Amino acid sequence: MTAAVSLQKVSRHFGPVKAMDGVDLDVAPGEFFAMLGPSGSGKTTCLRLIAGFEQPTSGTIRIFDEAVEGVPPYRRNVNTVFQDYALFPH
Repeated sequence: MTAAVSLQKVSRHFGPVKAMDGVDLDVAPGEFFAMLGPSGSGKTTCLRLIAGFEQPTSGTIRIFDEAVEGVPPYRRNVNTVFQDYALFPH
């Protein structure tokens, strides 16, 4: 089965800081997926890479088996909802 979202050896470095380093991930179509981790663990960076707001330092991101390097955010069929802004307003 083709993954809805697939990361293959994806890294994102900011100078000497490795926000993500060699991440592999497959999310199946229709699968509910959440990322949990401490501040600075790369969650937002990963979402920004999938959405196309940033480009990986290395590795491949695929959406339904299509490599999306260089594809602008408005041409990717993905959405992100951050809990602090939309799900649980204070």
